[in-house]
Amino acid sequence: MNAVDLSQYSPKWQFRFNFFQQHGAPKEPGFKQAWKALSFGDRLKININFFALFFGAIYLLILGMWRKALVVIGINIALAAISLMLPDIVGRALFFALNFLVASSTNYSYYVEKVQGRTSWNPFEGMF
Repeated sequence: MNAVDLSQYSPKWQFRFNFFQQHGAPKEPGFKQAWKALSFGDRLKININFFALFFGAIYLLILGMWRKALVVIGINIALAAISLMLPDIVGRALFFALNFLVASSTNYSYYVEKVQGRTSWNPFEGMF
């Protein structure tokens, strides 16, 4: 793996990237312990991407992760079709759950793509 110059990224992204370099993916055992030691604000900075929460696939496209964006769009289409047969509240809950999953996985996915140089179609990479 080639060393990536993190100075081209904002301090927020540098903080996230350094945390992921030191503690690995969210599914790894050392991650959770190190995450618990952070302040509430830093936990949010690591775990949730608010732009991804509200803009989903559009934000993934802006970040250049078009493969993941296409998968999220596909999941949205499938959920839309399924939600037509479900009560409104269940459909809304499904979309909220998907948006939250995308928001929770975007930071690590971006790290994997930009720092590690690995591209994939899995928008939830490192989560499960």
